Amino acid sequence: MLGSASLHILASITKPFNAALGQPRSKIMPSKESVQEILKAQGFTLDSTSGFGDAYKLDLGNGWQVSAYCSFEGNPFAGDVDKDTYEDIDVHLYDMIGTSHICTTDKKLEEKLPDIIRSLRANSDDDEILKCPKCKIRYVNPKTPSEGQKWKPFLSCSGMQIVGRGQNKGVLCDGISKKLPAVVKY
Repeated sequence: MLGSASLHILASITKPFNAALGQPRSKIMPSKESVQEILKAQGFTLDSTSGFGDAYKLDLGNGWQVSAYCSFEGNPFAGDVDKDTYEDIDVHLYDMIGTSHICTTDKKLEEKLPDIIRSLRANSDDDEILKCPKCKIRYVNPKTPSEGQKWKPFLSCSGMQIVGRGQNKGVLCDGISKKLPAVVKY
């Protein structure tokens, strides 16, 4: 049986482990302050905040917006959240349309953000590349595997949802786009 001192030592050893995954943190997480400075320098403004993270937006001036979602470090369900650091920054067109660009450090965000914005602006200027190749009406969204799943992310039609009941049950559209990558990690 462990004594009080042993439990404190054990707690100090296990503190740097990710509570959700049980794996050691292998990188320094981006600070909220540095990420905010980088995003604001590119014209982003804080849109909303929750117990899971902060959302920033940038108006492209062509009817589209870029969103940057910054997940807080930790597990909000376990009450173990550090609201001063982010796990990653997910930059994409509003409503998760098209490619999701994920930056895991503030250095990568600062380095890649101008190129990411240029790419998203180019895709939104002629949004046909963002539309489903099958129905040609709806936009495509990234579908990513959950922890432990082995399949690769892909862009699927936003109509890939179950509708109807009984014998009328089906999907609106099952189109998949291969024109753009679903996820790019930096």
